[in-house]
Amino acid sequence: MKVLYGVCSWGLGHATRSLPIMRKLIDEGNEVTVTTTGRSLDLLKMELKDSANYYDSSDYPLPYTDKSKVFLLKFCWFAPKLIKSMIEEHRRMSKYIENNNFDIIISDNRYGIFHKKIPSFLITHQLRVIAPGRLKMIENSWERFNVHFTKYFKNIMVPDYEENGISGDLSHNLNHLNSKNIVYFGIMSDFKKRDVSEDVDFLFSISGPEPQRQVMEDLVFRQVNEIDGNIIMSLGRTFDSSIKKKKDELADNIKLYDFLPAEERELLMSRSRIIISRSGYSTLMDIYALEKKAMFIPTPQQTEQEYLAKHHEERGNFLYVNQKEIDLPNNLMKAKNYSGPDKKYEVAKNTEKFLSAIHT
Repeated sequence: MKVLYGVCSWGLGHATRSLPIMRKLIDEGNEVTVTTTGRSLDLLKMELKDSANYYDSSDYPLPYTDKSKVFLLKFCWFAPKLIKSMIEEHRRMSKYIENNNFDIIISDNRYGIFHKKIPSFLITHQLRVIAPGRLKMIENSWERFNVHFTKYFKNIMVPDYEENGISGDLSHNLNHLNSKNIVYFGIMSDFKKRDVSEDVDFLFSISGPEPQRQVMEDLVFRQVNEIDGNIIMSLGRTFDSSIKKKKDELADNIKLYDFLPAEERELLMSRSRIIISRSGYSTLMDIYALEKKAMFIPTPQQTEQEYLAKHHEERGNFLYVNQKEIDLPNNLMKAKNYSGPDKKYEVAKNTEKFLSAIHT
């Protein structure tokens, strides 16, 4: 079977969470073509190597803004631009699909990658946008958007559970989408829990779009020497002279990395007692898969991250800390008192559930 697998390139999370499905499809003897761009394409080529085919296709404009007071204006400006990009993407990709005779299409948050005559499946956890102040007009508009732009997909595939899920209102308690077209197949992560000693007390994973990634890095560097224990920091950027200077200022109990490859990141996360990171959904799924305690510092004004961090703090799972209020010695003492993931999930079974659904 020839499979076209589209991946959104807004960060690496869509690529990493799709890897278990891609690997399973390849292992079963299917011919998989991956289409994405940028760092996501580079990562998937590195992970899958010659076992898949690749097609570089441009993605949608980024909606990120760090100015909450203009969120409504930004949303109104962004929505038509996004819709236009999706329509153009569909026109462009339809020719490619028809020329290559694909049997099935899987699209992780690439709304324009489908074909009316070929079974097409959309993977997304964001059936609702979380608006500042939970503005119903914005949230209902996004849900109606999903109703319209998912009508040519056979099913919407949600990487979460219908009951006791971890995404909260992002993909539950919906008002407009037909639940008959939604398949909750469980969380996805390319990480597996390793049987290793937890000899790292704190792992700081600093990531996200600039300038907020740099803001988080600076705040952590100002306070990290006040913390005892074995500490690892991953900066999510290229090592340069400025990092070398900062490295010289760190205490002996702190080890610094620029960017961690997936396998090394999986090992270090498995070795860590508490992970300090942003609260993107893919990161949340990784932490659940590894059964780790965490402290979440959402990227400011990324409402999805803020919602997920608050949602899980209310459930007693992880500590939520506003970036402006970072006080690491006190924060980390509090983080130890949270339970961590409230349920164990088996990613392998979830992959099988996904494949069973698309073959039905």
